Amino acid sequence: MATDTSMRSSAPVGFWGPPTSTIDWCESNYEHNYYIAEFWNTISNSLFVLLGLYGLYRSIKMGFEPRFHLQFIGVMITGFGSAMFHGTLQHVYQQCDETPMVWSILAWIYIVYNNEIEQIPMQNASTYVIAFLTTIGAIFTVVHAIYRFTTVFQVFFGILAVLGAGRLCMHYAEVKDPRARAVARSYVTSSLIGFAFWMMDYHYCHIVRGLPVNPQGHAWYDYCSGSLLCRC
Repeated sequence: MATDTSMRSSAPVGFWGPPTSTIDWCESNYEHNYYIAEFWNTISNSLFVLLGLYGLYRSIKMGFEPRFHLQFIGVMITGFGSAMFHGTLQHVYQQCDETPMVWSILAWIYIVYNNEIEQIPMQNASTYVIAFLTTIGAIFTVVHAIYRFTTVFQVFFGILAVLGAGRLCMHYAEVKDPRARAVARSYVTSSLIGFAFWMMDYHYCHIVRGLPVNPQGHAWYDYCSGSLLCRC
């Protein structure tokens, strides 16, 4: 597992000092740069920032609704936060990664369920839903800043991801355009490949580190996740 303390204790200490994060990924610490704890995991997040910036530009240029602008801004913030986390392996910056992830997926939930929200027979239903999702994000932010609950975060994020993915499956069944369906299939493929890399890096680090070359599974997970933006 990526958090194996025996692996952590034997890791070299660089500019940011010993790791204080609850997760230390399978990439060897400070192997390539004295100032960057996990080099490949850090630079791979540039894809989130660049594609998020491009998506925001296109969203504004094409006159999309503000909810789409917010989603791309969240992606960029997550990219910066994740780079800070992997670059330092300090707990405070781990929160800068995980907290924006939750806010971003809450915005995504609002986007994919927007049609259903507009059909709610209640005045200002959209405003109430936004307030509800914002409250969830605020509560998570405060509690996450106080307690170290990596597993709770992963379960919570996973539940939100499943809720969003379920609605996407419904969209797939409703859409008949072959190009749109091809985009959906490539989206699912990238998601599954990225998740497989994440699982390998997180749960099977003891095997990965025995290989002649570290495949940098988490960096590939970042690449697959970032490439999803090209399909959205």
